[in-house]
Amino acid sequence: MTKEYEYIGSPDNPRTTAVVCYITFIGWLIAFFALFPSHKTSLSAFHLRQAALLHILSFILKAVYSFLPFTTAILITVAILVLILIIAALRAMTDALNGKEKPLPLIGPLAQSLFYKLGR
Repeated sequence: MTKEYEYIGSPDNPRTTAVVCYITFIGWLIAFFALFPSHKTSLSAFHLRQAALLHILSFILKAVYSFLPFTTAILITVAILVLILIIAALRAMTDALNGKEKPLPLIGPLAQSLFYKLGR
């Protein structure tokens, strides 16, 4: 590793882009438009694609939730789905910190195929 990649907080470190993209949609925008263009790596592109689908699924869940009636069954279902998304995001951030390109369960391969042009 070169001196510029010594710590994770450095904007020059590709793992920084990979981690920031999972921290809310605003973080994804910052990672894509500010950090990624100057330091394109396969690691950062991989995690940008994963996080993009994760954020899209989160928006869909929030939209569906806002239109459905307020019942206990719906709350439980949404809570379980949100919990799954949070766990997936935490796992993905851990992989990004460790420099791994490990796809998320179920949606990982889909994210790579849907957003294959992202980062090229």
